Amino acid sequence: MLAKYSELMKGRSAAWSLISLLIIVVAIFSWQHYQQTVLINDYEITYFYQLLLPTLLMALLCGALLAQSGAVVQTALGNSFASPSTIGISAGALLGAMVINLFIDDPSIWEVWIAAFAFALVISMLILLLSQVIGGGKLQLILIGMAMSLAVGALSSAIMIYAEQRMDGLFLWGSGNIGQSDAQLVSLIFIPSLLLLALPLLCHRQLDMLSLGDDTANVVGLSVRRWRAVLLLIAVLQASLVTAMVGVLGFVGLMAPHIARMLGFNKSRQQVICASIFGALLVIVAELFSRSLPVSGFRLPTGVLTVLIGMPFFLYLLTRKKGAMGMAMQESGFGLAALIKLPKFFAIAIPSFLLVLTALYFWPSEVGFEFTAWRMGVAVMAGIGLGMAGCTLQALFRNPMASPDISGATSASVLCIILALQVWPDASRVDLFLWALVGAAIVVCILFIAMRYQLRVSQLALLGIAISAWCGTIASMVLTFGSGAASVTVLWLTGTTYGADAQIGWLLMAVTVPCCLALLALARQLDLFTLGEDWGLHLGQSLMKLRLLIILLVVLLTAAAVAAVGAIAFVGLLSPHILRLMGQTRHWVLLLGSGLVGAWLLLLADGLGRTLIAPFEIASGILVSIIGGLYFICLILLGYKRN
Repeated sequence: MLAKYSELMKGRSAAWSLISLLIIVVAIFSWQHYQQTVLINDYEITYFYQLLLPTLLMALLCGALLAQSGAVVQTALGNSFASPSTIGISAGALLGAMVINLFIDDPSIWEVWIAAFAFALVISMLILLLSQVIGGGKLQLILIGMAMSLAVGALSSAIMIYAEQRMDGLFLWGSGNIGQSDAQLVSLIFIPSLLLLALPLLCHRQLDMLSLGDDTANVVGLSVRRWRAVLLLIAVLQASLVTAMVGVLGFVGLMAPHIARMLGFNKSRQQVICASIFGALLVIVAELFSRSLPVSGFRLPTGVLTVLIGMPFFLYLLTRKKGAMGMAMQESGFGLAALIKLPKFFAIAIPSFLLVLTALYFWPSEVGFEFTAWRMGVAVMAGIGLGMAGCTLQALFRNPMASPDISGATSASVLCIILALQVWPDASRVDLFLWALVGAAIVVCILFIAMRYQLRVSQLALLGIAISAWCGTIASMVLTFGSGAASVTVLWLTGTTYGADAQIGWLLMAVTVPCCLALLALARQLDLFTLGEDWGLHLGQSLMKLRLLIILLVVLLTAAAVAAVGAIAFVGLLSPHILRLMGQTRHWVLLLGSGLVGAWLLLLADGLGRTLIAPFEIASGILVSIIGGLYFICLILLGYKRN
């Protein structure tokens, strides 16, 4: 009797909580409505029914869909940090929506949704398969998801650059703009949205079983793989519909399910309902703030506000010592098995030979020799820095998916460059180089504070993801409302060697050479980092100071590369992988080889970018992202497992 009474009271408490939240939602929007309009004439009535009411309904539907998508993804994958934003669903959907707008004039919402769904499904499945190949760890999944999202974002930015006229206005839309909704759009997607919202509720028993773990779910008779695929398909459908309608609303799918669990809603049905309400509430609050915080006479996109609201929540989850954080904090060794076992000499000689061969093939003629030669030199130096920085981070974090792209240094440096260009459009490359170093210094300070609070290396990796997401959002906001320099600053997001000269080359060399030599001197310590976090205690070394020094060198290398060639993804991720696939484990070999491979990749991308469609150019970052995507696909097909 006591158990039944407790269950009944818990159910009543849940019901009252949901009713209270509904009242809050209605009260907030009613207040907003009263502040803006009183229905006294036909114009204001039209304004209410054609703008305010559709905006409310769109915010409710988008928030509920994203919250349910996040709850389903987290339960299906057993990963509390999984969400549409962190496993590539939102980035893939945005790319799909841009591609369909590129090839079809004024596509319908259904065509945009189909394209967004197809791309989101492909990208998310690629990320999930790759995480299984690397080792299946929960932290690996998030790192892979963020790395792939950055690469997909570079492709989206490339579409913005090369189809600027056709993509006019899509940058604002892609940032998540609820205010663009109208009554016609809401009427079209209202019934499909309700049907999608009902699907997770119909599957609540399967969600409950999956929440117990794969082994328990198999014991009770659930076909785990089949139902996981079905549930993930539902989540992709929900998130891609939101992206097709309003663009990307970050962190909603991560926050809402956590809030529901914190309130004690552990059963899937209650959790999904509560998360839906909180998701809707979060989007409404973000929309209200976007209305009341105009920038340069324009409204902030709702998606910018959801990220800014979500960042403190993400940091709170990051510092929790119990509960959900324990699921994501998996300290593990490398999950790449060697393809071949080469002697150390050949592991260095092969990339050296490829680098020299590529340099000779693309060596410039007498016409424009100095300009092209410095471009090639800058590409080589930036590639060396990014390759060695990626190798170092993978050793420090003991994770093969760590890279400079998700350390926060790249995004912070790009953000500082973009801000500088908005204030000083005629700033020289030297000025931008210094501003990139300012961004790097800020990241070092943040990571130093995190180390003082004894955060583990896996938590530092997630902190880098948070910094990258926040800086990327601010950069998008600045570009959305910035001046005419936006088309130039977008180039920094894709990465290009165009415009490199002797001054930049010497500055890059002045930063890269000392940092690389210092990392080579620390190769022995990096070997020991792969053994775990306790080795320093046994050897009497101060790990915090050593980590800070290593991170400082990595951030300086990354910032210098960004200042010279922009944000180029995958170089720091692929280069160490190739050396490990050659069977190398000693870090003096890994560092040298990664630097050479990084230099070769970036030099190859620079040469191909200059010659493939000459006299036009393809940004080096786009070509490197394509190479990285092909590499990951090959890695999945080869099916490498953990050692």
